[in-house]
Amino acid sequence: MSARLSLLFTLPAVACAADAQHVATGEIAQWVSGPALTTPRANHCSTGIDNWVLVIGGNHQVAGGDFVKTDEIAAAQIGADGTLGPWQVAGHTPSPVTECDATSDGRHLYIVDGIYDTDTDGGKVYTAELDATGMLGTLTAMGALPDGKRAISSAAAVRDGQLLVMHTDIPDPNNPADQGALATLHAPLTTMAWGTGDWGVGFRSQSEFAFGATFAYTIGGYHDPAIGALPDVFVAPLAGGAATPSTPLPAPVGWGEAAVVDDWLFVTGGRAQTFGGAASTAVYAAPIAADGSVGAWQTPTALPMPRTNHSMALVGDYLVLTGGAASGPGDDKVLVGQVRFSALQ
Repeated sequence: MSARLSLLFTLPAVACAADAQHVATGEIAQWVSGPALTTPRANHCSTGIDNWVLVIGGNHQVAGGDFVKTDEIAAAQIGADGTLGPWQVAGHTPSPVTECDATSDGRHLYIVDGIYDTDTDGGKVYTAELDATGMLGTLTAMGALPDGKRAISSAAAVRDGQLLVMHTDIPDPNNPADQGALATLHAPLTTMAWGTGDWGVGFRSQSEFAFGATFAYTIGGYHDPAIGALPDVFVAPLAGGAATPSTPLPAPVGWGEAAVVDDWLFVTGGRAQTFGGAASTAVYAAPIAADGSVGAWQTPTALPMPRTNHSMALVGDYLVLTGGAASGPGDDKVLVGQVRFSALQ
């Protein structure tokens, strides 16, 4: 990451809704099925706000083989015991969308980019406030990504008043020396004036991205679609500086999901092949050292069903997986797994 990303970001207190005595240990309790989504979906995005999980957009296959997108933003409230309540339609995106990114600052939802049915809706950042009943206010465009930059199936986070977005440039097919680029775009929420931090590792697509308190992670994904997914793991400080390789995954994974929870990095599901291929039930967890490096990967409780092209959000003590599929059509499945536990146990 470029030294131009020179601000030190800290994890806002609202990002950890769990009791301070509850911490990640690298384990996940038995995954539990939650209420079905209002609409089947894959290739969507999600985030947590307070004790609500929000699921945005996505698509699914209908009779005849066509895929249709949705503009629904669904919300469900999770109890202290991990019980997920019923889903409700909390709002709508400007037009149906897939491949979006979502994050929050503890009260506001931010939706970054995506592939919309209305092309002019793409390349923007939208925001709305969630009320206590799980309903969103009016979704408004607060700005656009830098010219020529997109963040499709990427990741976003808010740290210390800054919006962080992962972005990748595709290699120039007419220039064999061009390896593309992976970068973090960053902008103050108050001005939306963008800067860029280049990771120096070349193009990556369909990686699992995760933001911690002071480091960002790029896991797996592919550089060459003919080769498929990779096991590579890179870490870059949010304060600026070069990205460095860390302990690779035990197996190649793309199209999965990742999250940093306290001092642990988690990866769920995904697949190895660029086109088709079997979805995975694998769950990996690795400790994060003080310098951001990733330790040896462990295998906590596997998913009860294969998942790829799903989404995952951390809500308090729980990881909430939504949608995706075993082979691509999108479904309404929801899984909840406790990831933080009492330090007193």
